[in-house]
Amino acid sequence: MEKQLLSDPKLERLHALVYKNAIERQQLNWFSSACQIKLKLSTYRLIADISAKKNQLTELTQLLEGHDINVLLLKGMAFNGYFYSDNSPRGSSDIDLLVQPQDKAKFCQVLKLLATSVEKKSNDAFSGLFEETWRANITQPIYFDLHWYLSYPSLFNFDGSEMVKRSIQHPSYLSENLRMLSNEDHIVYLAMHMTKDCDFFGYGLIDCHEMICQQQPDIMKCFTIAEAWGIKTGLYYLLMQCKKYMHTPVDEGLMHSNQPGYVRNHLCVYAINNIFTTPSKLKTMTHRFKQLISVFLFCDSLSKAFLHNIVFIKRSIIK
Repeated sequence: MEKQLLSDPKLERLHALVYKNAIERQQLNWFSSACQIKLKLSTYRLIADISAKKNQLTELTQLLEGHDINVLLLKGMAFNGYFYSDNSPRGSSDIDLLVQPQDKAKFCQVLKLLATSVEKKSNDAFSGLFEETWRANITQPIYFDLHWYLSYPSLFNFDGSEMVKRSIQHPSYLSENLRMLSNEDHIVYLAMHMTKDCDFFGYGLIDCHEMICQQQPDIMKCFTIAEAWGIKTGLYYLLMQCKKYMHTPVDEGLMHSNQPGYVRNHLCVYAINNIFTTPSKLKTMTHRFKQLISVFLFCDSLSKAFLHNIVFIKRSIIK
């Protein structure tokens, strides 16, 4: 565990959580002195970084006052100050925001007062379909990841107005303009993000586990939302991984009643344990192959999965 913590850059965003829990459990001395120092310094950096991002969000709430725009905070920065504490935050590479497609132009006019759009130099066939990057107009490099769909609109069905209705106020900002996804929507979104990244053993499991344990979301409602979006299969395997590796308290009867059919279940479990555990870098052919498998296995509509990949191939050829 110590070797992995010190060598994997992706795990740095969990250092504060590890450090806090090690202290609370009186297990910090299990780590070497060098590792303890690394965790402590990393925790201080994370606290400073998250604090700077929160300042940017506070400024954004002030700029949004008087505007009829609904902005929803997603993932890491939504979880910090909610079920992750300010003195042991979960690291986040950027600030993820969601606006409804019809509000995007209006919101960008507001965001221009705080940040500058970043032109992506990407050959990704789906680049710019549902998200774009903005950089804060301050010395410290802080980025906003602006979404107008949670994920590929060709694969999933989203009702933005229903998400806004279900949204909840964030305790750190107490704004009606800047809220966050409901607990149930967030868990389904974690499933969607997990299948998109083909990462069934990542920190998304920790986020899901902590949300379930601390906020007690309605898991049955999660399945209802996931079915409407078209990611019910993906949600089942997110929860399955959480139960298996984190011992997350999810009702067995509810899991059984939402389990995919025999053949699909065996294919999904095989892929999780044998295909998605193979190391691969983003945007390589190996990773593209994983994404192809993930779309067909974990998205509910096979016809949409087929059409989505046809669009991908066409856009790749055009580029």
